[in-house]
Amino acid sequence: MKIKETKKLQSQRLQEICDSQNVNFESIEILLESVKTKKLRKRNNYHQQKINDVIERVIK
Repeated sequence: MKIKETKKLQSQRLQEICDSQNVNFESIEILLESVKTKKLRKRNNYHQQKINDVIERVIK
């Protein structure tokens, strides 16, 4: 249970930081997930593609 609570607190803190810096929280979450996937699968292209997707979505 401690891990879930810590993850929830970290997510809340990240959202507070994103709000204070005027950064889209969903984009940051997507990028964090892509980094986790990259580490698990050792796929650099996947991570780079996610970064590109997020940037393109924000630009549009």
